[in-house]
Amino acid sequence: MEVAHDSIMGGHLGVKKTSDRIQAAFYWPGLHADVTRFCRSCDICQNTIPRGRVPKVPLQKMPLIDRPFKRVAIDLIGEIKPPSEEGHRWVLTLVDYATRYPEAVPLKKIDTETVAEALVDIFSRIGVPEEILTDLGTQFVSECMEEVNRLLSIRHLTTTPYHPMCNGLVEKFNATLKSTLKKLCSEQPRQWHRYINALLFAYREVPQESTGFSPFELMYGRTVRGPMQILKELWTKDVGTPEVKNSYQYVFELREKLEETLEIARENLRKSQDSGKHYYDRKAVNRKFTPGNKVLILLPTDHNKLLMQWKGPYEVEAVVGINDYKVNVGKKSKIYHAILLKLYVERPPEAVQVAASVEEPAELDEFDGEELLQLGDLHKKEGVDDVKLGPDLTEDQQKELHDFMGDFTHRFSDVPGSTSLVEHEVHLTSDVPVHSKPYPIPFQARESLKKDIDNMLKMGVIRESSSPYSSPVVVVKKKDGTNRVCIDFRKVNKITVFDPEPMPTATDLFRQLTGSKIFSKIDLSKGYWQIPVREEDIPKTAFATPDGTYECLRMPFGMVNSGATLKRGMRKMLKGMKNVVYYWDDLLVHTETFAEHLETLRELFSRLTKANLTVRPSKCILGTDNVDFIGHSLKEGQKGLLLENVTKILNAPRPETKKQVRSFLGLAGYYREFIPNFAAITAPLSDMTRKGCPNRIIWGPA
Repeated sequence: MEVAHDSIMGGHLGVKKTSDRIQAAFYWPGLHADVTRFCRSCDICQNTIPRGRVPKVPLQKMPLIDRPFKRVAIDLIGEIKPPSEEGHRWVLTLVDYATRYPEAVPLKKIDTETVAEALVDIFSRIGVPEEILTDLGTQFVSECMEEVNRLLSIRHLTTTPYHPMCNGLVEKFNATLKSTLKKLCSEQPRQWHRYINALLFAYREVPQESTGFSPFELMYGRTVRGPMQILKELWTKDVGTPEVKNSYQYVFELREKLEETLEIARENLRKSQDSGKHYYDRKAVNRKFTPGNKVLILLPTDHNKLLMQWKGPYEVEAVVGINDYKVNVGKKSKIYHAILLKLYVERPPEAVQVAASVEEPAELDEFDGEELLQLGDLHKKEGVDDVKLGPDLTEDQQKELHDFMGDFTHRFSDVPGSTSLVEHEVHLTSDVPVHSKPYPIPFQARESLKKDIDNMLKMGVIRESSSPYSSPVVVVKKKDGTNRVCIDFRKVNKITVFDPEPMPTATDLFRQLTGSKIFSKIDLSKGYWQIPVREEDIPKTAFATPDGTYECLRMPFGMVNSGATLKRGMRKMLKGMKNVVYYWDDLLVHTETFAEHLETLRELFSRLTKANLTVRPSKCILGTDNVDFIGHSLKEGQKGLLLENVTKILNAPRPETKKQVRSFLGLAGYYREFIPNFAAITAPLSDMTRKGCPNRIIWGPA
């Protein structure tokens, strides 16, 4: 393993490539597990992993500020070129956390005294805040500013170094202010200071995305009369007469309105915060360390403080907060956030005799995501993030569905499971082995065939065989240019005892959907490959390729009774369950209410878990009122046509033989229930397929 991984010609490659390199010359039981432990404990690989390959930790919610000007964010913009004609080169900006109310003051210089005077001037209009948040600029952390904060009883908060995102509220306003200033003063660039107040009015007048209200409404409890209101009054001549109120009534109603508005704004802020956390946490991993763990720390390099690298290992001394840890760095201890830490896996003296304890496999993506005991995860490319949700769901309903998916994350995978519900049995009418001569495979297709065979071997779908049975393989080119491996089981099918398991019809399924308004479509991941073949029948599935003979451990496509076996397994799994229909490996959950729908989904996925079946995330859609199922569109409780299928019928080429006529009648007949008098309309075409009619169709002028 040292030669294959650590040597100069080993290249410190990942688990898969190192394992493939060793298997080309050697093999021993547990080889893959040994290579995994060896690569994960490589000191060089752990210290040089790109920081972007280590997943983020879940975002922690900040407390919501619900009182105007309790906390404000402050920053400086500049130096602005060209300066204004009065000599202004900088702009001091301030944004309130509760109302998003902005202030901006142009400054000629930014020494501490000038900035402090400008802040006091702003505070004289809006009130003195309890907290201010700034970066580590010298103007904000000087002794003079500290004295100002002490005199005004202001708590000063600062951002972390080189992390302006911490003060994102004012940074976002800065970007908006600079962008609009650039547009307005393009003709007179030295007059930019004259436009600031007008731009502040424009910003305060429009609703903010996170609160749902404009800063003016949250400040004054009413809509401020601006240019649009004046224009409306001029055009409509409608100038409302305000109701006369006494001072007590006005103050009482204003307070009520402000409290109600702020309550709605606080709720909108909470929803916005939840939404932001959800999107941030999609690929986050909850990293936890315990005292005594060895970790690597993301620190600036020795030559450039702006470049980061992993250093260590260092030992964790104590857990300080939710995501904060005290780490012994040399001769002193420091506190670091979990996002700067990564578990260090030590290499034991005898790697063969010791099992590595991997607490966080998700952070070792450089090893191609291979798991120690789950071979199928080698090929996992999809997860719950690929599941589609109904577009008309409320935020609360979306959250409930995300919580549901989080409870069943292991079921959402494009890697097929292996069920014990049913086994595929192959009963033959003859004990004489069926052997077919292999079909010739084009040389250019052999490489892709070998790759597909290798993948199926690693996934446990097939194994090498010495069976007397043998069916040929056909390589079919798909529309996207790639190849599909097909096994021709026709000779085996001819002597197979037919399985009479009844198949569901589309008509019967659609009758069960009456009254349903909410749908979820679930598609099994390679449904056939999730059903094992009975041990004594495995040799009957053997097939030949240019590189050898293999046999199927999972139910293959193309066998005459494969569909019946899948149907039997689905029937067993869903026995006694309501509001779920299935067609082959497609399941449709249908209910009238969302609460009933969520309950049905949980019951269904509990049964899927018990059966060890997985579903394809990218082909699943949950909680929608519009879904495509069995060639039809289900929308608002009604069944309709699929436009793409109608287009296929309209664009079908004119049939030239009786066989092509039958194919066209079958294609069009799928929607016969939507076509009145379908039989009469298609009678001339049906007559062409009768016995005695010429095989070649001759069409007359249209």
